[in-house]
Amino acid sequence: MKPPMVGRRGAALLAAAAASFPVRLPSLAEPPPPARPRPTHRVFLDLRIIRRYDLPLLDEGAVRGRLSISLYGEQAPRAAAQFLDFVDGTAGQFAASGGGPSYASASFFRHSAAMLEAGHIAGLSTTSLAGVREYEYMGRLLPLRPILEPSALPHCRRGLLTRRLFAAGPEFGVTLGAAPALDKEFEVFGEVEGDADAGGGMTGDELLRLVEELPYITGTSVEGEGTVANAVFTAQKNFFSKLAAASGDSRAEDRTGLLLRRVEITACGRL
Repeated sequence: MKPPMVGRRGAALLAAAAASFPVRLPSLAEPPPPARPRPTHRVFLDLRIIRRYDLPLLDEGAVRGRLSISLYGEQAPRAAAQFLDFVDGTAGQFAASGGGPSYASASFFRHSAAMLEAGHIAGLSTTSLAGVREYEYMGRLLPLRPILEPSALPHCRRGLLTRRLFAAGPEFGVTLGAAPALDKEFEVFGEVEGDADAGGGMTGDELLRLVEELPYITGTSVEGEGTVANAVFTAQKNFFSKLAAASGDSRAEDRTGLLLRRVEITACGRL
């Protein structure tokens, strides 16, 4: 049996009917971020953020708050353990006695594109011994060794604690957003509890944002990227930096990103 002939009007009606049915396309939505790991330890860092230097007492222009932090000791056991050592002051030979270098006298010091960097501890320095870079605290060598451990946790959101692979010191970072470029050289080992009460009516994320918005050294001219003035400034900076480095001048250190306000960690401990 031959199919019925469809005239011009019938074809138009069929086309209109077909258009009324939605066409289902495969979803292009990004996959949801991985679930947060179960925290094994919780600690706190109390901050004092000095925003102004023109007051008789620096504390008059300071903001105080507390960052509550979850550590992921199952996914990053060695990094979490080292962080706890610097919370407790029990790193190296201070394991039994305590009183070692602690985040209670540390600071946030740099704003990079992907994170806020912290962990410079007062009194903890580096020295060269037989050509090897060693840490020194209160005149005593501190045997800190590089940590390398595989971790599958991605830098997928804001507020993650991270550290550079092979690093031996107490320095760490807090991500300012998703930063997949860090996955190759850094390890996630914890997270700032962004919804936790930081004091003064702020949450942990609001306290973090306050630090993020502080002025810092950009390494560019005031004219901005892409201008002739900035190109000249960059060329001059590179020239004098190389000259200073060749002569052993400490001013050759790259200060790009250094915070122009003090962000002190005044106390720390376990929760």
